Amino acid sequence: MKQEANRKDIETLYILGAGASYGLTEVKPQKTPYSRSVTPLDSDFLKHIEHFKPSNGWRKASTELVVNEWFDRTPATGYGLEQAIINRVSQYEFLSNLHPRTIRGKCNNPEYLNHLSHLIAAYLSQCRANRSGQAKRLIETLFPANTPASQYNDRIITFNYDTILDRPLIDRGLSKKKIYFDRIAHDESHGTRRNSDEAFPHPLLLKLHGSINWRCNKTEFERIISGSTVPTNKITVWSDDSGNPNPADNESPLIIPPIPNKPITATSLFRFLWTLAYEYMHQARKIVIVGYSCPPTDTLARTMFSQFKSAKLEDIFVVDPDATALKLYRELLEPRTASNAKWHYYSDIRAYIEEEI
Repeated sequence: MKQEANRKDIETLYILGAGASYGLTEVKPQKTPYSRSVTPLDSDFLKHIEHFKPSNGWRKASTELVVNEWFDRTPATGYGLEQAIINRVSQYEFLSNLHPRTIRGKCNNPEYLNHLSHLIAAYLSQCRANRSGQAKRLIETLFPANTPASQYNDRIITFNYDTILDRPLIDRGLSKKKIYFDRIAHDESHGTRRNSDEAFPHPLLLKLHGSINWRCNKTEFERIISGSTVPTNKITVWSDDSGNPNPADNESPLIIPPIPNKPITATSLFRFLWTLAYEYMHQARKIVIVGYSCPPTDTLARTMFSQFKSAKLEDIFVVDPDATALKLYRELLEPRTASNAKWHYYSDIRAYIEEEI
């Protein structure tokens, strides 16, 4: 992954997981544990989707498909999102190869994941930053409105699909070619071409698993998640904040579900984003890891964390309600890199922003 051409000096690099978005959208508990505005954690994502199932329309049909096209005795909603997907994908592959009669009439994995990805995108599109103003405060500090984007020295790597932190930049009118990557299109017809004056080699937000407002052709989505895409092909990716596509449409939200052996680096776009992320980590003076547990199943992320080495890294902040996350990263990082940096801990992102921003 490491490439000299992708180097850029980074002052502070934020690495965000689901806990970051949850902390920036969390509201005071009410009578129900469910809230449309709060981004769910992995553990209860499917419960939220089922709880807010409408009485009709494609979301109702897709929710019922996700719940009913299932093989375990334990319901899909009894698992976290990642574990549910791993179970369903693995079991379908096993049964389709050894006992094909048992899956007769069941949808295949690409179809199942296409419905689930549409549901995830539709749900997260309703989520909003809470009234604390901390999401906007963080973005305005990292990327000041009165400073040209070329002069920004901070960056964000995120494993999240939502647009909680993207929204202040989009609302400001900053080009998505600078926010995401410089070949993102306005619509499918624009393809992957880019004018020379639009080149921006170091995007502000690296969304390593895609985004709810990214779109691709449905066929390309199925190729990506099945691992059959051609690595040298540049697929057309465009952005759309105007609504959510229907699973029957010929376009899909470009989000990579937490499937086993994520085929991310087999796709040119995601290979580019992960390469940049690896370089950003090498060049940062300060790294702030918020709400990301780096689970054993996410082998690509664990490899990225464990293999980068840096002599310039001065501070590492771990922001997580579980203090054992500090121990996890101390042990995961390369020993010399870990020992040379100063370590700091905060229990949640709100406390970090209040003290450090």
